[in-house]
Amino acid sequence: MAVRSRAAATVAPMRAPSSTTDAVRLRSLDELAAAIPHLLGFHPRDSVVAVALRRDSGRLGLTLRLDLGDPDGDVRLAREIASRMTRAGADAVLLAVYCDRPYDGVEFARERLVDLVEMSLPMPLLDAVLVVGDRCWSYLCVDAHCCPDAGRVVHADSAGALALAAAGALNGDVVMPDRAALLATVAPVTGDAAASMTQALARARRGRAGDPTVLRRVDLLCRRYDDPPVTLTFDEAARVTVAMHRVPVRDVLLHRLAAGDGPVEQLVRDVARLAQPPHDAPIASVLAAAAYLRGDGVVAAAALERALASDPDYSLALLLSHCLQAQLEPAALRAGWLEEAE
Repeated sequence: MAVRSRAAATVAPMRAPSSTTDAVRLRSLDELAAAIPHLLGFHPRDSVVAVALRRDSGRLGLTLRLDLGDPDGDVRLAREIASRMTRAGADAVLLAVYCDRPYDGVEFARERLVDLVEMSLPMPLLDAVLVVGDRCWSYLCVDAHCCPDAGRVVHADSAGALALAAAGALNGDVVMPDRAALLATVAPVTGDAAASMTQALARARRGRAGDPTVLRRVDLLCRRYDDPPVTLTFDEAARVTVAMHRVPVRDVLLHRLAAGDGPVEQLVRDVARLAQPPHDAPIASVLAAAAYLRGDGVVAAAALERALASDPDYSLALLLSHCLQAQLEPAALRAGWLEEAE
């Protein structure tokens, strides 16, 4: 891929976050376009996605997604992207514009936005791509052999995308069709399940067990995840939900999440799905912490919104919200929780 009116430059192999020991390599912009849904956890629609690149490690940093609004707001979008990429410590940036409307081959959608982003960034814009359906076009490439008028096919089964999908599968992650579907996974159950869980919470609050008993129960529940699928009863989920109101118990789970305990993360997800307001602030905050540690800002933000709706003063939710806004690296949170437990 060449840079507009400059010497040709290719995108060097990049290292994307992975739960495996082997780095995932993305060797081209169309492969990055195929990988972005895995980085976000959903397929973006009418969105602009900016990806920070780190020169020192060759890794992808912050992946930022913003809604495409009216073109009159492009200046604001460009400034927001520049500000967030600067705070993320990006050495260079890749940009992807996702449009739902068909590309007519005459003019690029939101080309002015790309120009504004390039002018606003204090670091280089390495490349930018328009993604419509299963095809992509570089905004910056002038080489017809590299980027034909018909665009390049975005292969969902590219090596990089498949590697990210495999890494996500190890964590129980599934790429959702859109952002709304992803956020729905953070919301509590409704209907008859909610009524049954509310009754179970009342029982759990009347018969609260001691901390050692709770932690032993958590260990037993986590062992089930060695042989999925796992089904929790309402009473089991309710006891964990109530136990999370005790800071020592909650902090043990935070430490285990920071240490990379996969079964604990899966248990937190399942319990949070069943937990009901107004008793769900602690478990929703721990769910946000788990998402934050994985670099999943969308789920973390949604879980924090849920926690603060139940308890606007819950300290862990407020702390994580501040960290998210400040773009604190997940590694810093991980180190802090591991150090506190020593």
